[in-house]
Amino acid sequence: MSKKFILLITVVVAGSLFVLRHLEEINTGQVVEIIVLTTLVLLTAVYVKELREQRLSEAQPYLLLRLADEAIQWHETELGKPIEFSVIIRNEGKGPARNLWAALWHPIRIYFGDRKGYLAQGEEWQTTISRTSTHLVEMGIKKKGWLPKLGEIVKQDKPGIVAVKCEDIHQRTWVSYLYLEWDVDLDGYVMEGEQSIVELHNND
Repeated sequence: MSKKFILLITVVVAGSLFVLRHLEEINTGQVVEIIVLTTLVLLTAVYVKELREQRLSEAQPYLLLRLADEAIQWHETELGKPIEFSVIIRNEGKGPARNLWAALWHPIRIYFGDRKGYLAQGEEWQTTISRTSTHLVEMGIKKKGWLPKLGEIVKQDKPGIVAVKCEDIHQRTWVSYLYLEWDVDLDGYVMEGEQSIVELHNND
């Protein structure tokens, strides 16, 4: 609930208390007018609030993530450790996504991928995340402002999650994330799993 809406409710309640206190001095017609006016003010406030929420909802991007390959090799094998893998990001939201940034995050390190300036509704972006571009969690989480709260929401585990940050046209920040899961039949490989999206507020 916004501060303006709370202030409006406070004013209406204060006005109602004033009317009750001076009820004997006010005739029936004036009481009816006050009730009608108060009702109209409240209905208008609710309508304006719903319009604002609808406008913000229509501007929200919604990024769906999937792996470009069915499985990703994770452990070192006789052929060596895999260096990079590809993720496909599709914007299924009503609004465009701006300032996109992809990363792979597991309990020890963060691997940063590419950036993209803009992704319109219905468009896809395939990006590569390299395991050679690493940052320790202490550097990555605490000093990279777009993942400050994700650690409290997502309990990352091996092999981790893929996270993509973006902004909408109202400069709200969203992070879509995709869990990676072990494939029990393919030792050393991971598959895509559950995914979700969270808004990061300015004070997060």
